[in-house]
Amino acid sequence: MMNNRDIYQKDPATRKLVNEGVASVNDEKTSQALAVLRYELETFVCDGQYEKGMSHILETYLKNIDQAQQPAVWVSGFYGSGKSHLVKMLRALWVDTVFEDGATARGIANLPQGITDHFKELSTQAKRHGGLHAASGTLGAGASGSVRLALLRILFKSAGLPEQYPVARFVMWLKHEGIYDQVRAHVEQNGFDWDEELDNFYVAEGLHDALVQAKPKLFSSPASCVETLNNLYPYVQDVSSDDMLKAIRQALTKDGKFPLTLVVLDEVQQYIGEDSQRSIDVQEAVEACSKNIGGKLLFIGTGQTAVTGTSNLKKLEGRFTIRVELSDADVDAVIRQVILAKKPEAKTPIEQIMQTNLGEISRHLAGTTIGHRQDDIPHFPQDYPILPVRRRFWENTLRVMDQTGTDSQLRNQLSMVHKVIQTNLSEPLGHVVPADYLYFDSADKLLQSRILPRKVHEKTMSWNKGSEEEQLMARACGLVFLINKLGSQNNEIGIRATIDTLADLLVENLSRGSSSLRSKLPSLLDKCELLMKVGDEYRIQTEESAAWSDEFLSQRSALSNEAHRIEAERDDRIRKRFGEMVRKLSLTQGSSKVTRDIYPVFDAQLPTDADQRICVWVRDGWSIDENSVRADSRQAGNQSPTVFVFIPKRSADDLRHHLIDYKAASATLDKRGVPNTPEGTEARAAMETTKQTAEGKIRELLEEAFSGARVFQGGGNEILGNDLQEMVLEASGNALQRLYPQFHTADHVGWSKVYEKAQKGAPDALKAVGDEGEPAKNPVCKTILGFIAGGKKGADIRTQFESSPYGWSRDAVDGGLQVLLVAGLIRAQDERGQTLDPKELERKTIGKVMFKVESATVTTAQRIQIRKLLQKVGLSAKQGEELAYIPQFLQKMVELADQAGGEAPKPARPDTTPLDEIRLTAGNEQLLALYNRREELGGNIDSWTDLAERITKRWPNWSVLKRLMTHASGLQDAEVILAQVKTIEQQRQLLEEPDLVGPLIANLTQLLRDELNKLDGEYASRHAEGLKRLADDSNWQQLEPEQRYQLMSAQFLHESARPKVEVQSTNDVLTTLDNCALSMFADRVAAMPARFDNVASGAAELCEPQAQFIQVPRRTLKTDEEIDAWVDDVKQQLKAALQNGPIVIR
Repeated sequence: MMNNRDIYQKDPATRKLVNEGVASVNDEKTSQALAVLRYELETFVCDGQYEKGMSHILETYLKNIDQAQQPAVWVSGFYGSGKSHLVKMLRALWVDTVFEDGATARGIANLPQGITDHFKELSTQAKRHGGLHAASGTLGAGASGSVRLALLRILFKSAGLPEQYPVARFVMWLKHEGIYDQVRAHVEQNGFDWDEELDNFYVAEGLHDALVQAKPKLFSSPASCVETLNNLYPYVQDVSSDDMLKAIRQALTKDGKFPLTLVVLDEVQQYIGEDSQRSIDVQEAVEACSKNIGGKLLFIGTGQTAVTGTSNLKKLEGRFTIRVELSDADVDAVIRQVILAKKPEAKTPIEQIMQTNLGEISRHLAGTTIGHRQDDIPHFPQDYPILPVRRRFWENTLRVMDQTGTDSQLRNQLSMVHKVIQTNLSEPLGHVVPADYLYFDSADKLLQSRILPRKVHEKTMSWNKGSEEEQLMARACGLVFLINKLGSQNNEIGIRATIDTLADLLVENLSRGSSSLRSKLPSLLDKCELLMKVGDEYRIQTEESAAWSDEFLSQRSALSNEAHRIEAERDDRIRKRFGEMVRKLSLTQGSSKVTRDIYPVFDAQLPTDADQRICVWVRDGWSIDENSVRADSRQAGNQSPTVFVFIPKRSADDLRHHLIDYKAASATLDKRGVPNTPEGTEARAAMETTKQTAEGKIRELLEEAFSGARVFQGGGNEILGNDLQEMVLEASGNALQRLYPQFHTADHVGWSKVYEKAQKGAPDALKAVGDEGEPAKNPVCKTILGFIAGGKKGADIRTQFESSPYGWSRDAVDGGLQVLLVAGLIRAQDERGQTLDPKELERKTIGKVMFKVESATVTTAQRIQIRKLLQKVGLSAKQGEELAYIPQFLQKMVELADQAGGEAPKPARPDTTPLDEIRLTAGNEQLLALYNRREELGGNIDSWTDLAERITKRWPNWSVLKRLMTHASGLQDAEVILAQVKTIEQQRQLLEEPDLVGPLIANLTQLLRDELNKLDGEYASRHAEGLKRLADDSNWQQLEPEQRYQLMSAQFLHESARPKVEVQSTNDVLTTLDNCALSMFADRVAAMPARFDNVASGAAELCEPQAQFIQVPRRTLKTDEEIDAWVDDVKQQLKAALQNGPIVIR
């Protein structure tokens, strides 16, 4: 009989896993580190994703060496997938690490040919450039906060420099100055440790002495070193990109050439975490290096998820463009080839064992997502003695225990698998590794990290050293702990710590199977102090969870005595469940698609307005029996719009039990709050599960009750079907017919169009619903008209027709009203009682408006006559729009009347009171008033138009006559004419035939013409006489022409001062008179002799400056004696005056 030990290629007991299965990426050069590296290279399995990844990285690098920059690489994979292993191998192979015995990395590793070729090409390129260099580490290791400084630490360390930025710069300066060896030797000869001196270099005495000796000019005394070093190499929190690049070049350049450099930044994702600023800093630092140092520098970053996996990592996406993703399969390949590799002859016996026990194996963890799968079968011989189901259980549990994805809490799978197979080497073939191994392997670490309660750790560890029963109890408890952890963190797996699950994971001897365990475990676990049972699953019982459990039980017993709380919860859930199942609570009716709401009612009575809407009355078997619901539905009758729903009572005790559990768990969770210990968190999670389980059961039981739901129409008719939503909608659809039997009358999609057209005044708006007849005969309009009767408000009309039994759409009601308004069958009045023009009625005000039926109706024939009348004053109205034009018509008639008469001598203005009477009516009455007076109004239009035209013709002559009259008012012969004008005015004879005004104008013109000619003749003769007198005057004869003109014009006697007389036409006569009226002309003629006297006096004055002006006495002489006497007097007067000088007689 073969033992497990005999199947392996290398005996696991003697083989050592030097690195504990965990690759650590750093630049350690100790002999221990080199030994681990050598082991890792020897066991490196370079195939699958590893081979593809390494090949992709090298190919891209070699292709871009001479380019401006290298794209960076991102290696991702979950914890334990070998990311760090892959990059560590790449780093060692890159620089081809040499070991103490002369072996090299590339010589030891078993690499595919393609990869080997790439490394050869890398070495060839290195000869052209500055050799090969590699650096690696984690940014978090020197966590000062600055990514640039952290990156420099990694690079300084790889170049053998101190990691601190100022110290590294100082050492590089020493080397550049050529004094490094001298200074170091001086320090060490004086008994100081070189590295310690550098660590404290601001205050290192030994170093300062050496500097004073090597550079006395720069460092004058040891004391001055402190200040000088502080000034030259100060401690910094961060550096600029330029300083970082300068330092990198300085540290790595050899003989003026920059080497082909690989920089591995391990666990970048962990470093960035939730800090978005860090991701920006990493991206900027890597970008600065790549852009400025060019194609020789390659960055590799690693993380658990793809670079696109989290919002913080996405910021790196543009820089890390080469992606290598490792999967579980790669780890599996490594484990199978490195640790579980079997001898060829072992394959058949293992396969036989699998075939024999396939029934047992395939049942393990059935119903979970990690249970047995068909594709496990080919891997069985490779994975043995570990079952694939258990491998998956471990992988998932490890991930849950180690949320960070680091290796800080649990060792890597490689290490664990290596150890676990050593536990059953002596067992015969067919014995597999139990799943509880993971618990005992990890318990100490889990205790340290406070994941595992101390009490559980102590008990399980002590039981594990005890009797067989105690050992089984310890193993089962360990598994319960792991399963609880996995189940609470990852619901999708669906694993619970039941007896079956525990037996599946504990069984070791496949041929004996797990049935004996299934029978043994219940009695053992039910009395175990560490466990408590929730339903059929076990939980770790801690002091905390016991307290939670007690609280839960006390809540349960309280609830058991408070039936009303459970009933309220049940009622509430029935309502909610109904709401979930019947989500759609509205229907659309008819082709006009009017939305109808459905109202669920859960009360014991229907609401009072149940006959006005569709109520779905839901009742259940806990409060009423099915026959009563049926009876209610029958009693409601065939016209009832109510839908009756009955939910039967099923599994009442179970439902009550789970409702109590649910409420007790909820109350416990509320009362105990959020704990702050791992045990408390665990207990809370268990209580959450209790609550969720109860919730699930309640849903199942309600589902069962609802599956038996019955739906009845009023009258007792049952609606059959499997889908409650559809049944309710079908019953509601039928109820609509009952609620709105008159709905079909107005069911047409065109009513919104009818409203729009009628609102614009169109008389044929009903065409939109296919009706070309008279509005009064349209069924909708007719019904509305009947309802309005003595007058109704818009809101009441809407309510009436939108409610049962009509249920019409708002469009139909408003459309019908608007059509009736346009047709003049009704009229609308605002709140002040003013009649509104149908086109001005806004839809939003319909509710407030009062509608009244027009008592009078206007026929189409009457409308035609009205339109003809409107046409006579130039108004063209369309059919149905006549009413709107009446105000304009009345206005035009008033204007016409104003032109057809007025002030005398025009005829008197026509009487327009009939127009005012029409204006005071409204609506159809107004149209009929117009129609009834159409002949009278038509006649008025004709006669008034004629009068207006004649007045327009004769009025200008009347104005002329009035002007002539003004000028002739003083003439004796004009009096007769003036009397005639007065008569025309008084008797309004302007339009008399024949025309009375024309002849009077001719007569007056002649009169005035004669008068003007007479005055003009007198003016001429008197002027001539005056000139003759002057001609005989000796003084006048002595004057110059200029002097004569001045004297004449001063008296207005010069030629141009003579009034201009034009008398050819009436107009000329008027113009002449306007310039010089008759009275003024007569005055001028009368004054002329005196004016000539003045001219003569002026002449004498000019000639005889001493001359006296004598005024001879004026008398009336009637006899010869009187003459003689006057002559004597004058003679005496003149002689006396002559004594004083010459005389001029005035």
